[in-house]
Order: sequence, then structure tokens, then C-alpha cells
Amino acid sequence: MDYLLSLINRVVGNEALARLLFSAAIGLSVVFAVATLVLLVMGLQDPVQRRLLLIKRGHGAVTREAPSNLQLMLEQVGQRFVAQEQDQVSATRTLLIHAGYRSPAAVQMYWALRLLSPLLMLGLVVLVLPLIPKLSLLLGIFLLVLAAGIGWLAPAIYVSARRQARTTRLLVAFPDALDLMVVCVESGLALPQAIERVSEEMAVSQPDLALELALVNSEIRAGIPSTEALKRLADRTGLEDIRGLVSLLAQSIRFGTSVGTTLRIYAEEFRDRRTQLAEEKAAKVGTKLIFPLIFCLWPSFFLVAIGPAIIGVFKVFGKL
Repeated sequence: MDYLLSLINRVVGNEALARLLFSAAIGLSVVFAVATLVLLVMGLQDPVQRRLLLIKRGHGAVTREAPSNLQLMLEQVGQRFVAQEQDQVSATRTLLIHAGYRSPAAVQMYWALRLLSPLLMLGLVVLVLPLIPKLSLLLGIFLLVLAAGIGWLAPAIYVSARRQARTTRLLVAFPDALDLMVVCVESGLALPQAIERVSEEMAVSQPDLALELALVNSEIRAGIPSTEALKRLADRTGLEDIRGLVSLLAQSIRFGTSVGTTLRIYAEEFRDRRTQLAEEKAAKVGTKLIFPLIFCLWPSFFLVAIGPAIIGVFKVFGKL
């Protein structure tokens, strides 16, 4: 407290005014915090508001897995920052779906965490600042801004990294699933039964893709056409390879051609594309190695090769 008071005193230049501003800031912070908590708790304790939140979240009469008060509180905080989009899915929801978060309240939780993380980081930095010796006011402000920026960007970076990792796992597992699907279809199974069998076989080795395929099978059982269910699969995963498969299967079903033949042709084309992609990455290795060689290897080489000669020259000129 004394450290914060001294910082305000440096800016204001008047000790009495600094104490007054410090007391006012502490009082307003406490009032706002208490009022916020009271409003949130009262809203959660109100049976009507709680029921409306559960209905909006997707819970009906069965509430055995109802969310906790903390989760509902975060959803209420994040709800204030979510844009209301009725005709199209927001970019944030698409990002979260690709990362594996399909909950109806995922967007609210995401924005609530992005809002509360900077406040938490600011609180931690304020507690750590008095422990830093000879800290100037400019450096303190810089650390506070840096902490707020890290708190704001950390959830987005985590979700993006999770999305990238999940997309990579799906992309690696897709060729095996495609081969299994070809075998199942050519053995006499229909497309929905083939998808169900592939999801069961890959439940242990590739749980992400198995879960997506099981969801496709559930949608087909609910009455959604196969092509529409596969389109939703492509939207959930964000993989262009699945979009190409959906297009081919839609044409095959429309024109009455063999689904097994279509899957086999696409599997061969997919293997060829993966081989070409691997060759392209291998061809780029030489170019990418130029920068490590220039900035890391060559300075060390010149230091070892020319360093002794330069030292000898300096010794000779030093004797003169």
C-alpha cells in the first residue's frame, strides 16, 4: 500500500491529495467489486433467472449435469461481450468448435476468461511490484500494461494452439479412417454403418476423429441426410480434405455411382496429394537452412578459422 501511495504521490506532487485519491480509488474498487458479486449471486439465486440460464444453455428438465454457480457466473460475465449473430456463426464460435469446444456457452466462457485474465494478471503484478528494488514509475506502468496484454492474449493463444494441434491430429488420422471406410463399404456395408464401424475401430487410437464420426452417425440416425451430416463434419473440423470428400460423395449419391469406387479414388488422390505435400516441404528445407547457416554456423566457423590468425597479427603489431 505504501508503495502505491508513493507512486501516486510522485505523479500528483501533493501528499494530502495523493492520500485522498488513493483512498477514493480503494473505496470505489471495493464498492464495485462487492456490487458486482452481489448482483451475480442474486441473479444466480433467483430461480427464474437460473432456469432461464439453464434453458439458454441447453439444459431441459433433466438437470443431473447442471453447471456450477462459478460456471454460470462466468457465462453471465461473458454474455455482455458476445455479439448477437442470428444468421451466421461468429468467427469466435467457429474457432472454438475447431478447437473442440462445442458447448453452447463456450463463447461466453471464452470472453469471460479473456476479460478476467488481465484483471488477475494486474493483481499479481501489483503484489509483485513492491518486491522489485529501485523501480521507476515508467517501468511500473510498462509492467502493468505488459501484464494486461499477456492476460488478454493468453486465452486466445491457448485456443489457437489447441485448434492447431487438434487439426493436425485429425489430418493425420483421416487417411486411416478413409482406408477403413473403403474396406467397410466394399464389404457390403452402407455408408452410415461404415462410418459407425470406423468410429468404433478408431475410438482408442484416434479419439478426436472417432468422436466426430460418431456425431455424424448420430445426426444421420436423427434423420439428417448423409451429405448434410458430412458437410457439418467439414464445418466442425475445418479440413479442406473432408470438404472434398463431401463433394464427391454428394455427386456419387446424386448420380447413383458406387460409393466404394468414389471412396477408393479419393483415397488414392489423397495419398498422392500427401506425397506431393511432403516433397514440397522437403524441397523447401534447403532454402530454410540458409538463415541458420548464416546467423549460427558461419560466425562460429570464421571465429575458429580466422580468430587465431587475427590474434597473431595483433601480437606482431603490438611488439612493434
